[in-house]
Amino acid sequence: MENSLASLAVREGKRGGADNVAATYVREDARMIRFANNEVTVSQSWRSTTICVMVSIRKKVAIGVIEDLSEGSMKQSISQLLKIAKTTRPNKNYVSLPAGPFKYRSPQAGLSVQSSNLVKYVKDAISSAVSSGADRVAGSLFFRSSSIGIETSAGASGNDSLSSLEISVRAFSGIEASGQSNSCARSEKDFHPEQAGKAAAEIAKKAVNPFEGKPGKYDVILGPNVVANLMNDVISAASAFNVDAGLSFMAGMLGKRVASKSLTLVDDGTLSDGLNSRAFDDEGVPTQKTIVIKNGVLQSFLHNSSTAKKFGRRSTANAGWIVPQPWNIIVERGGASEEGLFSDLDNGIFITNNWYTRFQNYRTGDFSTVCRDGIFRVADGEIVQSLKGLRISENLPRLLRNISCLSDKQYWVKWWEVEFPTLTPYVLVKDVNLTKSLE
Repeated sequence: MENSLASLAVREGKRGGADNVAATYVREDARMIRFANNEVTVSQSWRSTTICVMVSIRKKVAIGVIEDLSEGSMKQSISQLLKIAKTTRPNKNYVSLPAGPFKYRSPQAGLSVQSSNLVKYVKDAISSAVSSGADRVAGSLFFRSSSIGIETSAGASGNDSLSSLEISVRAFSGIEASGQSNSCARSEKDFHPEQAGKAAAEIAKKAVNPFEGKPGKYDVILGPNVVANLMNDVISAASAFNVDAGLSFMAGMLGKRVASKSLTLVDDGTLSDGLNSRAFDDEGVPTQKTIVIKNGVLQSFLHNSSTAKKFGRRSTANAGWIVPQPWNIIVERGGASEEGLFSDLDNGIFITNNWYTRFQNYRTGDFSTVCRDGIFRVADGEIVQSLKGLRISENLPRLLRNISCLSDKQYWVKWWEVEFPTLTPYVLVKDVNLTKSLE
C-alpha cells in the first residue's frame, strides 16, 4: 500500500513533465491519554494517512501534502503541484535527487499496544507518584505507530516503521512545589512510567516552601530535560539551511571550537532504540550517524543534497527537502557520577526543568528560558533550599563553552518542549546568568 501510492505520485509527476519527483507515504496510528488530579481525563485515538510530494521542473520546486488518497484526487493534486512549480523561481542550488537504488536495513517491527495496557501505564505512573509523596499528579501519555514508504524518480524505494511510547508526569506537593519527569522508549520493555512518576514526586517533595531566587551568575547543574531542550536548539543551529539563512550562531565555525572540550554532540538515525530512527531520509538516502560537535569542535552541519552542494559537502541523510533536520540527538556521556557532579558544586543551582525557550537573536545565540518545577540551591554538594522565580538569560555559544563536566548516565527525553528525541546526561555549566522570571 505504502509504495503503490507513492509510486502513483511519482509516475504522475513524471508524466506531467517533472525532472524529479519524491513521494513519502506516512500512515500513523496514535493514542493520547491525559490525566489530572490523579485521574484519567481525556482519551483519544486517531489515524492519519498522507502522501508528501516534492516535484521539480528545471530547478523550480513545489512541495505538497495529499490527504485524499483516492486516485482521482491524487492525480489532481499532482497536476496542481506541477502548475505551482512552473511559476516559482528556480533554486540555483537545487540538485537532482540522489540516484538509487539504495540498500536499506531491514524494517523494524512495529509496536502494537493494547488500550488497556496504555491505561495501566498511566495508572502505574500516578500510583508511583502518590506513593512517593505527591499530592496530585497530571500529565499525558502518547503512543504512536507509523508506517513509512518512499519512492523517488531517481530509483530510491523503501519502507520502514516507527513506534514510540512517551509519558510526561508532573507531580505536585503543596501549593507551589512541583516536579516533572518523563519516560520514552521504542519498546515496552524499555518503557518505565512508574519510574517517571516516582522521580517527579521526589522532585516535588524537595521543592516545597520555595524562596524567591536571587539573580546572579551561578555554577549550574542542568537536568536532562533542560539539556535536551537546549541541545534541540544547538542541533537546529547546525542545520545548513539555518546557517545559510542567517539563523545560526555556527556560521563560519566549521573546524573551530564552539563548545567546551567536554561536549560531543551526535545525530544518529540508525539507533535500534532511537525513537525517531528511520532507514532513509526524504530523498531516499540511507540514514547515518553524524558527529556534529566532537570535543567542542564543530565537525559538520546537517545536510540534504541541495545544501550539501552549496557548502561543498556530501549529504548527511537529514533531508527535509527544504530544511535538514535531526533524527535522534545524542549528548555523549561524561566521566562523572551524578553524585560526583553535585559534590563538585560548592555553591550553585540545580535546575530540573524549563520551558518557553525564546531567542532574542538567532545569529548571536542570545536566549532566555523559564526555569520550571524544582529549582534548588546547592551548597557543599547538597540541596539546601528550594527556589522559584528564576530564568536562564544567556548566550548559547557562551553556555556551551562553559560546560564543565557531564555525568556518566544518559536519559532519553522527548516531550512538548523537546521536539527531537534526545539522549543526554546531567551537565554542569559554570557562570550561568540567572535573572528574575516575569512568569
